[in-house]
Amino acid sequence: MPNTKTTNNIIAFAIIAIIALLGSTAYFWVKYNNATKSNDKLNTEISQMTETQDKLENDYQQAVSSLEDLKSDNLELNELIDKQKAELKAQKDKISKQLAVSKNYDAAKKEIEALKLQAQDYINQINDLKQKNQLLTDSNNQLESDKVNLTNKLETTTYEKNAISQQKDSLAGAKKILEKENAKLFVTANKAAALELTDISTKPYKVKSNGSYSKESSADEMQLLKICFDMKKNEYAEKGQEAFYLRLIAPDGNTVYNEKLGSGNFVKSSDKSKVNYTKKYFVDYNGNDEEVCLIWNKEIELMKGRYQVELYNKGYLAGTSDFKLK
Repeated sequence: MPNTKTTNNIIAFAIIAIIALLGSTAYFWVKYNNATKSNDKLNTEISQMTETQDKLENDYQQAVSSLEDLKSDNLELNELIDKQKAELKAQKDKISKQLAVSKNYDAAKKEIEALKLQAQDYINQINDLKQKNQLLTDSNNQLESDKVNLTNKLETTTYEKNAISQQKDSLAGAKKILEKENAKLFVTANKAAALELTDISTKPYKVKSNGSYSKESSADEMQLLKICFDMKKNEYAEKGQEAFYLRLIAPDGNTVYNEKLGSGNFVKSSDKSKVNYTKKYFVDYNGNDEEVCLIWNKEIELMKGRYQVELYNKGYLAGTSDFKLK
């Protein structure tokens, strides 16, 4: 009987031990199974991370290599390529950091595609610039060729040009001499053709109510001046209108002058200086001696004192007179 009880205790103990063993085994099996799944997930993430990083690096290196192949002896284009490479490097590093933090592989792949498009855009830009530079180079070469041709043509005509230049210098010298001679002849002819005036008289008058003139020496009362002279025959002067410039020189030495009343200036033939005149008159010259009278209407106030009267023809002083106002 005691043996049976002992046997039962042993069996019960064995059963308990087996159950405990089975529980422990189940626990470790579940834990192992979870660990296996975690490892598989981690391996998958590592694989995706590696694959994505490899693609990023591969696409970046391919873009850099394509840009590097476009370099030439054009320093400006090379600087632009280096700048584009630096921008691609910054974009690649940004994608790599974002990938490590977020592990968003789909977003990373989109960024990588954007990087490829950006690189292709850079390549297109460089190719376009190189094409334009080539066109400019071809154009410059053509211009240089044209320049050489023009230089050769100019060199072949140097002798003729020098001969023509010498002839032009000779003609210019002869022309200057001729112009001087013509100027002398013109001055001589002009002076010879100037009309001479004699017996010049200038008298101040007042106009009566009946229209007749009465002598008036008062500066306040006089209304006009009558300048009369004999215009002498001159065989060198052509018939027709002759211009005479009247200068009334006041006691203070100034010319009576008012542009609104016909005053102006002319060039004095003797020294080419400009001289103010009081009024300009046109007189018909018929080729004979003739007595002429000019009327100057007083339209401005005159001072008291002695006035000088000068008449000029062709820039030369033709005659003088004077009068006095009280």
